Amino acid sequence: MSVLGMTLGGVAMGQDTHPMPDDAGVEAEPLPSPPGEARQGAESVGPTPGSQPVSLARAVAVALEHSFSLLSAGDSVASARFREKAARAQFFPQVTPSYQGGPDESTFGLAASQRLPWSGGTVTAGTNLASLSLDGASAVKSSDVRVVLTQPLLRGAGPNATYYDLRNSRRALEAQERTYELARQRLAVDVTATFFQVVRQRELLRVSRQSLKRSDSLRDASEARMKVGLASKLDVFRAELQSSQTQEALVQSQAALESALEQFRLLLGLDPADPVEPETSSLPDALDLALEPVEVLIARAVENRLELQETRDQVRDAERAAALAKQNLLPQLDLNVGFTQTGLGPTYADSLRAGTGRVNVYLSTSYSLERSNDKSTAAIAELDLGTRRRSLAQRELEVAADVRGAVRTLERIRKSVELQRKAVAFAEQQVRLATLRYQRGLASNFDVVDAEGSLLSSRTALVGLLTDFQVSRVQLLRAEGTLNVEKEFAP
Repeated sequence: MSVLGMTLGGVAMGQDTHPMPDDAGVEAEPLPSPPGEARQGAESVGPTPGSQPVSLARAVAVALEHSFSLLSAGDSVASARFREKAARAQFFPQVTPSYQGGPDESTFGLAASQRLPWSGGTVTAGTNLASLSLDGASAVKSSDVRVVLTQPLLRGAGPNATYYDLRNSRRALEAQERTYELARQRLAVDVTATFFQVVRQRELLRVSRQSLKRSDSLRDASEARMKVGLASKLDVFRAELQSSQTQEALVQSQAALESALEQFRLLLGLDPADPVEPETSSLPDALDLALEPVEVLIARAVENRLELQETRDQVRDAERAAALAKQNLLPQLDLNVGFTQTGLGPTYADSLRAGTGRVNVYLSTSYSLERSNDKSTAAIAELDLGTRRRSLAQRELEVAADVRGAVRTLERIRKSVELQRKAVAFAEQQVRLATLRYQRGLASNFDVVDAEGSLLSSRTALVGLLTDFQVSRVQLLRAEGTLNVEKEFAP
């Protein structure tokens, strides 16, 4: 016997009566399945027919290859690499040939210089070969050879001053490489979040469809019961309102799913209308959460986080800059060792052989009386060093807080999932009991509508927690500095 044809023994709704026995001809709704079984047996919402489903690992690989932001970060690394090569070139030999010619005179010249490593000294060499012809006479050849070694003794001496520009360029390259790796990690986390956001919206769409079916059934039953005088017009209005609200939730779920798909494609560097979609991914019924002590995770993060490594190097950069600024307050005092040779002859070879050589050793010094700029530079360098050290201490505290927050989030999700599963089970029982009371005429459909709303909210919250767990797990790896994109998202 159907619900519409059940017998109530002439008892009108609202009368004080006792529940009827289960064998009184009432055909009740079957007991809803547990959450896991309901999820497996319900109508699934997967990729759109004709689309190209991709796994999470494949989605991350596509994003790493096509993401516009990551490509820009890669260009920054390439630019820093070119600048590092240019800074390294200052330690290569610099050779400059020259030539001057006229009717009676021509000069060939060659100048060379080499910056010495570590000491900060410089070796310069040059030679000029000139040919001079006067009044048609035979040309006279002259040669001039010079070699000078200049070694700073105070300002500009030592490896810090020698390699300062080269180290800065290498540090800039290292910083860009770290920034690139951090961008890869953030992109992987973002792709994971958008991937499971699509999974979440699919699950919510499935839950909304289930709720709409039950709401439509309740509306039809209320209308049929009103025709036979077993329900009031208020029950019908209430059921229609519930059905309308459920339809609105379904429309919102469909729109949210489309938005999540477009965001997913944009993050992968694809057109929003591209047919690529996340593949069907089932949410786990049990959360595997085995975390090490938080202090161990913090210690690992302090050691491995790229942001902290870069901040420590910035402190060392500031120390080098402060030391160089102090050194630049010293006077310029250079030791010079030079060799010169000049000669004349009918040929260039004769002029070189006939030349006389001379070795000169002398000191040169200079000291500017206006030192405001150098003093200001040294003071600013000391202030910058203090700022970098404070930034390091602050960054270490932020990393520790980041790890603690990620651990708390995972723990909260795990506990909330357990509570929400119980809430879903209670809501299913509430729907069942409210339906049975309504079928027996012991109550209006208000309790059914209220119970259906609680069940929809509980299932929606559970789906959100299960998807958030997948993202939070990856975020914890990033927080502790152990997220290896290739290993974590291996095919």
